[in-house]
Amino acid sequence: MVQAQLAADALARHFPEHEFVLTPMTTHADRDQSMRLTEGSREGVFVKELEQALLEGRAELAVHSAKDLPTLPAPPLTIAAFLPRADARDALIARQPALLSSLPAGSRIGTGSPRRVAQLAAARPDLQAADIRGNVDTRLQRLQEGGVDALILAAAGLLRLGRLGEAHQLLPFDVMLPAPGQGALALQALEGSAAARLAAELDDRATSRAVDAERALLRGLGGGCLSAIGAYAHLEGNQLVLRAVVLAEDGTRVLRAQAAGAEDAQVVESVRRQLDGQGAGALLRTTTTASPLSGLRVMVTRADQQSSALAQALEERGAAVVVCPTVLIEPIEVEAEQLRLDGYDWLVLTSANGVDRLFQLGSLSERGLPPHIKVAAIGPQTAARLLEHGVRSAIVPERYVAEELAEAIARVIEPGARILLARAEGAREVLPQRLRADGAQVDVVDIYRARPPAGLRQRLAERLPGIDMVTFTSSSTVRHFVEALDGGLSSSIRVACIGPITAQTASDLGLRVDIIAQEYTTRGLIEAIVRNQTSISA
Repeated sequence: MVQAQLAADALARHFPEHEFVLTPMTTHADRDQSMRLTEGSREGVFVKELEQALLEGRAELAVHSAKDLPTLPAPPLTIAAFLPRADARDALIARQPALLSSLPAGSRIGTGSPRRVAQLAAARPDLQAADIRGNVDTRLQRLQEGGVDALILAAAGLLRLGRLGEAHQLLPFDVMLPAPGQGALALQALEGSAAARLAAELDDRATSRAVDAERALLRGLGGGCLSAIGAYAHLEGNQLVLRAVVLAEDGTRVLRAQAAGAEDAQVVESVRRQLDGQGAGALLRTTTTASPLSGLRVMVTRADQQSSALAQALEERGAAVVVCPTVLIEPIEVEAEQLRLDGYDWLVLTSANGVDRLFQLGSLSERGLPPHIKVAAIGPQTAARLLEHGVRSAIVPERYVAEELAEAIARVIEPGARILLARAEGAREVLPQRLRADGAQVDVVDIYRARPPAGLRQRLAERLPGIDMVTFTSSSTVRHFVEALDGGLSSSIRVACIGPITAQTASDLGLRVDIIAQEYTTRGLIEAIVRNQTSISA
């Protein structure tokens, strides 16, 4: 909250004509204090719910600690700005005043960071790392109660809370390199939005260059924010200086590298090559889950125009991706009169494809949305696509299925409300049926269809051999896949579905479903795949 207020204050000073209001939120990691952050599938646990609020239009800007940001991109969101960086060092606070070098052997040091644990073990192998959770006050309370003998915390967080004076030592970089992005605040927004443009005016170029370089190195090494990797960049004139460390989790191996230059990409590449040459790749694979899908061959069946984000995300987790779209989005010609919105109270959209098609047809792009009409979107990706066109969704259900959307709409509509449902041909009837049962007048207009692409049978025959997992993101991707199969699907191939409806279709068509995402989004699917793969590897 303090960091969010700092960002709001900075924006308000720069744009006094605007009002910036905090929207407090808690994340899954805040709520579940028993969760270990060292699990590979936990990357981004302090970020995801805030991104969801942006996608659904419940907020215009999110404020993140840059070190918490996953390397996995989250389109259509963008990091619009970095505020000037605070002290990037880590701080030691001991129950009895001491420096790291003078702590008694066997002292318990509280930290939940693999990076800190590894560097602590390298510097003082006679100390014990103790996993600890909670905010700064909670951790300091545990220290006072004797739960641990000392804490390692980010100096920037202590400074922002006015508690840096309680630190007994700011750890030098040759002992404890920070996490990539530590000390910097990142402002995230929907790409192309007014909020993103405002935030961009606050971007601190020196911080942005430094943090971008640190994060690029993290990606290049195949690591994530849970890896035992430290990195710190700063500017000397126009020269970027980058130093980094990769460690075994027990601190028994420490690989260091440094480079400087005016071309940031070359500096990053130089450091990466130095570390790789010392064996960083093998060290990360054996001591972290930064690439939890390494060695896994995954087929993506999503339509061409939507497959890239899923494919890229899987590749960044270490998977080898084979793209084989099983659907082709084909527009359906519609009479302009069928999409006249003036006579409706609600517009309901059930996919990002539907949003795109609606704007292609011109019913929104030419006349805009009548001010009296409210819009309901089935999920955050649909809502985000609407926001890209300047349309905010009044309803996005907590679970992204037709049943939940129908229930959410039914709770707020007036009797006799007129609803236009623009959707794909052949979609399930549960949504219009439920709304009509609640007294609404529902007009359904099919504006596109999903059909199998030509030559699908041959492409599947060519690309399926050697595949370990097939992903499905809609019922139509499953149906066309099964229809094009030459024989059954090998029992060695796992099936991953984006949600229960897609999974039910797969099961009905004879496929064994191994993975169902708990959150029905691309990121939710990736997290489910990572959890599944991690459990198998264990």
